[in-house]
Amino acid sequence: MKSGERFNRKDGFFHEGFTYIGTGQPGGKASGLALLQDIVSKHLPENKFEGIEVSIPNMTVLLSGVFDQFMQENSLYEIALSDASDSDIAISFIKSTFGGLYSGDLYYLIENIDIPLAIRSSSICEDSLNEPFAGVYETKMIANNQPDKTQRFTALVNAIKFVYASLFFKQSKKYFESINRDIREEKMAVIIQEVVGESYNSNYHPLISGVLKSYNFYPSENIKPEDGFAALAFGLGKTIVNGENCWSYCPKYPRSPQPFNNIRDMLENTQREYWTINLDRILSHNPIAETEYLKHKSIFDLKDNKTLFHLCSTYDHSSDTLRTGYRAGGTPVLDFSPLLKAETLPLNRLISKIMEICEKETDSKVEIEFAFTLNDHNPDLPRFGLLQLRPISVSSELVEIPDINTLGDNLLLASKNVMGNGKSIDINDIVFVRPDSFELENTAKIAAEISELNDIMIRNNRKYLLIGFGRWGTSDPWCGIPVKWPQISNAKIIVETILPSLVADFSQGAHFFHNMTSHNVFYFSVDNESAKNLDWKWLQDQKIINETRFVKHVRLKENLKVLADGRNSRGVILK
Repeated sequence: MKSGERFNRKDGFFHEGFTYIGTGQPGGKASGLALLQDIVSKHLPENKFEGIEVSIPNMTVLLSGVFDQFMQENSLYEIALSDASDSDIAISFIKSTFGGLYSGDLYYLIENIDIPLAIRSSSICEDSLNEPFAGVYETKMIANNQPDKTQRFTALVNAIKFVYASLFFKQSKKYFESINRDIREEKMAVIIQEVVGESYNSNYHPLISGVLKSYNFYPSENIKPEDGFAALAFGLGKTIVNGENCWSYCPKYPRSPQPFNNIRDMLENTQREYWTINLDRILSHNPIAETEYLKHKSIFDLKDNKTLFHLCSTYDHSSDTLRTGYRAGGTPVLDFSPLLKAETLPLNRLISKIMEICEKETDSKVEIEFAFTLNDHNPDLPRFGLLQLRPISVSSELVEIPDINTLGDNLLLASKNVMGNGKSIDINDIVFVRPDSFELENTAKIAAEISELNDIMIRNNRKYLLIGFGRWGTSDPWCGIPVKWPQISNAKIIVETILPSLVADFSQGAHFFHNMTSHNVFYFSVDNESAKNLDWKWLQDQKIINETRFVKHVRLKENLKVLADGRNSRGVILK
């Protein structure tokens, strides 16, 4: 399969491989997709696996030189590098003109397609091993179904400008500051890519979105880190990226029971909402909103029960049992049992194959994003679209964890669920959420206070231990603290623990956790049992440097000793 050919109006968007517009570089994400394309062509004859079509969705890349020209012609660097708000920067970009040299190609592209499109960042720094920039920039999906092609063109160009603007949003600037890089060195290419999916009345989305990791940072009992990890969600992948409830499992053991206490626990902690592209007419447009064309819906609103056939079990209230498959009158539970246990389709075998060949070709542990859908036009050929390939950094250092019963008062905390591997002996700053004032209704305010303290740490070049409750990086403020990665980017060790009032599954959200692994940040998940050893009294007695309504920053006289055994997912932090 050919890739990387210049866009021409004769072949258009539906070209074998992908095309590019302009000059410059394609960026990290587009380069990863080109590599994926080569891997698939090499290992999967005719791009098929046991009756499933495997491909990289059609795409055209605006190379980085188009970004350079746009910035220069509109004199945008002054506001882009200022302290203006994200919305003011985005508005300035949207109001700017897009060069006529490339507008013609974009107009011809959009004139001949009316399928939903994803407008994705592909900066020259993106998806590197040590500084991945995962989740730092925005992606915008557009419905692209308006009868008026001029409206479709305007929506496309505005989405491109929005992605350009996101390079200069506050979270991006903080990220560059935290890694000591000059933001002016960054260049932005943009991917225009079809969204793998099907129409469901006024909604458009894939049947399944997924994230695969060939190294599992949270292996449960009898599962090795090398066995890998998969997260599946119904609808768009935004559910997984946001850290919302989804289904996670080990592809080597797809039938293994999940660690739920009971059926009710499963009902409360499996996916109940999904993201989809809105195909209805939008009465009020907001081009500076990432979700302008998206809807967040309940799975219980689904009227087409065929949608759930491959995805769910059904809870029968009368018998208090869970049965594989969808059954009218019961409550659907998105556990993907028909696929993983009954194997109605060979999706799990394909997932294992994709991880195997990508590891082999990159000589690295990898993270892969995909979308899977049934094809209404060709029901006998389901489609598996590969959306991203990133390397994962895994340390091989051997670390021995002492028996916590022998540590006495030296122990600050211990965990049986640790991500990362190695030792750290250079941290004496601790930022922690105050347990006496923690309430779920205040998690957004807590995130803001932590962000301000993180800025101070960056300016003073100080790394720190961060301790808080529930999921870090969740988009749901009722499950934890909804920070973005740049808001905690100077944390070297991160701890999530629980209170009796908060029981949230620990997660491996795609972008958030990829940034942590790439920056060699240790991540400790402290469950009910381990939380008994967390020495809050000692923390409260340390020298206070900063204190806010919800957060406290203390500094120790002696450095902490942090040990993380990634092979066995165990770790301790010693005073």
